[in-house]
Amino acid sequence: MVLALTLSAASAAFAQTASKPVQLEETVVTANRSEQLLTEALPHTTVIGRDVIERSQAVDLPTLLSSEAGFQFTQNGGRGTAASLFLRGSASLQVLVLIDGVPLTKQDSTGSVSLEHIMLDQVDHVEIVRGNVSAIYGSGAVGGVIQIFMRKGQGTPKAFAQIEAGSYGSTRASAGVSGKLGDTSFFVGVGRHKTSGFSAMNTSQYPNENPDADGYSNTNYNLGLSQTVAPGHTLGLRAEGSDGEFDTDGGGFGTPTDIVKGATKLGTWSLYSHNQMTRDWRSQLTFSQGREQSIYDARLTAFPYDSEAVTRSRTLNWTNSVTLGAWLLTAGAESQRQSIDTIDSYATQLNRARDVSSMFAGLSGTVGAHSLQFNLRRDDADGLPAQTTGYAGYGFQFQPAWKLIASVSSAFNLPPLGYLYDPFSGNPALKPETARSTELGLQWVQDKQVVRATLFKTRTENLMLYDFATWAFSNVSDAGNKGLELSYSGKLANADLRASLTLQDPVDESTGARLIRRARSMASFGASLPLGQWTFGGDLRYTGERPDIASVPALPSYAVVNLSARYAVTRELALTARIDNLLDRNYQTAYGYNQSARAVYAGVVWAQK
Repeated sequence: MVLALTLSAASAAFAQTASKPVQLEETVVTANRSEQLLTEALPHTTVIGRDVIERSQAVDLPTLLSSEAGFQFTQNGGRGTAASLFLRGSASLQVLVLIDGVPLTKQDSTGSVSLEHIMLDQVDHVEIVRGNVSAIYGSGAVGGVIQIFMRKGQGTPKAFAQIEAGSYGSTRASAGVSGKLGDTSFFVGVGRHKTSGFSAMNTSQYPNENPDADGYSNTNYNLGLSQTVAPGHTLGLRAEGSDGEFDTDGGGFGTPTDIVKGATKLGTWSLYSHNQMTRDWRSQLTFSQGREQSIYDARLTAFPYDSEAVTRSRTLNWTNSVTLGAWLLTAGAESQRQSIDTIDSYATQLNRARDVSSMFAGLSGTVGAHSLQFNLRRDDADGLPAQTTGYAGYGFQFQPAWKLIASVSSAFNLPPLGYLYDPFSGNPALKPETARSTELGLQWVQDKQVVRATLFKTRTENLMLYDFATWAFSNVSDAGNKGLELSYSGKLANADLRASLTLQDPVDESTGARLIRRARSMASFGASLPLGQWTFGGDLRYTGERPDIASVPALPSYAVVNLSARYAVTRELALTARIDNLLDRNYQTAYGYNQSARAVYAGVVWAQK
């Protein structure tokens, strides 16, 4: 009933004079590994395009994703400090991140990919698939998949550049050139960010922490080269990376004179061959690597310590798509080598590796008003039980503008090598997490409006958490979450609009308590309105009350308002400005850690047309 009333209200609010719905031409590939219209994807999928990124003036990935349905971020201070992601109540460890198809996994005792170091200078668009899709992508896709697509070369060669400066001594600059010359496409881009920042920790809550400003710097790059060697056959190389250096505080255990620093280097590269073997058969062969190096330096503290960890995932993937009339068959195999190498100031080392081999297949198609998608995958990791996962989705277009969608799915999550073998906290007996999910959704498409509402229920077994009773990671409990997700994107008159609402109940089933730092309610609204040479934008983000760790008070709800403006001086040159946290709200996403006060930024953007 709630779902029907929500969609009916949305229909009344957004309906325009046109009587016939027009499907959007926006496409996605993440929902089933093959290109399809966004409105035809059965899993709840959204896209954040380059136009949205530029209008928002967001700097990093966590800021961009914070306004999307189902997402919640916590961060231990300002830009570049450790950020944790929750998607449908699933923690960072349970959300798979891909960059141009290259999986990012982190094998240390955090297990969380460092998304806070991914700047948006080089990003073309982001696709988000919510829910269990391990049957398509393997381990980690319990809460969903985030796939980041980097900018690439196309069309006549063109250059671009951007500079910006503002509060907290912040500066950023980026530049690049891209295009196509004959059968060769290329892209080269670089960016640099720097900020003096503010104190990561609140000294009124933790008076022993150093109150100095904790700064951050980041250098990022993106390189792409592809060659069409024959009609339908392309060879290519992609490489991208982000090097971040940050200052932080001692996490509540420091002293006023402690100096804590760190650095994180994220990088991926891939070699690929895309081949149209026949009119109906397309083959893609990719060899790639995802790498993260994390350095922590607390030598200038009361308790000196430093460490370095390097994790790698090297993947060979072969995916084939075959058109069979109204059906698309997708099948392939994957081999991944995961490894970790660590050392710290106590000469403690962890050097481990494992192989994960996978086979997968999917079948999708539309017959009349009925859409179907089936996926099956089997993953076999060294030393752990093999996992078989599935996805079955059904869509029924019962009216030209309305589609009913339902699915059932299963997922799993392998323990990171650090969870298994860390000398201090590892547990070689850990089992993989497993999850099952059911969804019922309703989609409404009219002209340029798309509303998607999804009722979901997920249960995760053998949840991997640090157990203070054993001082090691354990499969300590099961978790459940159920709720309603609502997303909207569209255009009314000249205004571009985006909105989301999430109502959920993420709980530890062994105690009935809500999971740490998960809010029951989240909402966002964003608008961008062009007026002559001006474009004005704004967004509102709301996060409800949520529990923190047991020894501290619950975190109160908060709402943050951001404003932006852009003035087109010429067709190629524009001035930009934005105000973050317009109302100067004092809020925290993790107890004891500060977030930005009101901040003002201005810049110049140039792009050849």
